[in-house]
Amino acid sequence: MLEKIILLAPDRTCVLAFLGQNYFLPEDEQLQRNGYELFQMMVADLPTIHQERGNHLEAHFRPLLNAAMEMVMTLPDMPENTSGTYYAQAYIAIQNLIGAQKAAMSMYCRA
Repeated sequence: MLEKIILLAPDRTCVLAFLGQNYFLPEDEQLQRNGYELFQMMVADLPTIHQERGNHLEAHFRPLLNAAMEMVMTLPDMPENTSGTYYAQAYIAIQNLIGAQKAAMSMYCRA
């Protein structure tokens, strides 16, 4: 699902074209690291049983996935004169989501 959202989302070049040269957009690695760290802060008290741990992580990851999906899916309906801010928000949400997924996988694999 995440891969499909990434394909639908605006890429960095598109976002910067919308925003112009005066806008600072953090690098992808930083945005992903932010998502990784935020997800780790959101999730506490992981169960020790893998199935329960997976369910716990999924319960925290799913709302982030749904929110990012909603942001990306509304972009085609935006008027042509829409501010690039919406595109930047969707782009940042996707990069944060990539980091959150990495955190979830790391947390799932912990013993």
